[in-house]
Amino acid sequence: MATVKRCFILMLFFVTLTLQPFSIYGGEHQGQKPKSGTAVSAVDPGKTPVFPSMPPPGKKVTIGSDHYIIYGFDKKPKLGTIIVKVEIYTRDGNKDTSFEVLADSGMPSMKGAHETGEQPLPVSKKGAYLLPVSIVMPGDWEIRITIKKDGKVVFRGSHQFDV
Repeated sequence: MATVKRCFILMLFFVTLTLQPFSIYGGEHQGQKPKSGTAVSAVDPGKTPVFPSMPPPGKKVTIGSDHYIIYGFDKKPKLGTIIVKVEIYTRDGNKDTSFEVLADSGMPSMKGAHETGEQPLPVSKKGAYLLPVSIVMPGDWEIRITIKKDGKVVFRGSHQFDV
């Protein structure tokens, strides 16, 4: 009788251990939560901003009729940290740092896993807006740039690249 009782207790113990992970991940589990400030309401998908594809790095990208940007990387994208540099120019070629530039980077194939979240880019002494991007694994990557003037969005664009 004691052997049967021990067998029953051992089976109950192993069943409990086996089912425990399911109780942790069951129910309301939705995956990772987005970083604050980056979430877009799932209830209203119409508010998701569109980021059209930009020309390759080093090319002029027009912003309205009076400005253009030139963006690029400090080195060829590879594992490690790279710096995205965004420079804004007037039509006649003078740098203009009166804009607010926000950017985000991540892996489109792994949404939410490596996203930096939209953040303001500081302006360097040379008048370039800078974003450090930590490339943590090979694959497809994307940068998304938002430019504002007087609080209003005047430009959105994205660039995808492979590492």
